[in-house]
Amino acid sequence: MNFKSASIQVVDESEAIVMRDGILIESDEICAIYDVNEGFFTYVCTTHLELSTMLTMQDLRMKDLDEADRLCSQCGTPMQEGFVFESDVTQYCSEKCLTQVITWEDYLLMHDNGNGDAYWTDWYDC
Repeated sequence: MNFKSASIQVVDESEAIVMRDGILIESDEICAIYDVNEGFFTYVCTTHLELSTMLTMQDLRMKDLDEADRLCSQCGTPMQEGFVFESDVTQYCSEKCLTQVITWEDYLLMHDNGNGDAYWTDWYDC
């Protein structure tokens, strides 16, 4: 039996994260989502279609996490813009998430008028 897996999140219709760290596991006979944080299989079905239908009935969907996705280090929300710290490779989607980890004054010191380790950016495709 050949298994393939992919890192995913489960999100609701407003893109709020329901399961932050999931693994989609598929073979010819089974399709399941393993919740890494909870340590158990949350959804188990026989086909991908059955799994998608089950999620749709709950107004949920799977979101593939590929290398292009950038997630907030605090809340896990996918980001297209935000605060970045080069030293520890963390990023924050909003001032609210940022200030849960560091004060605004400390951020400004690290930013150093654009010459420091911390900055705000966006990743929009042009």
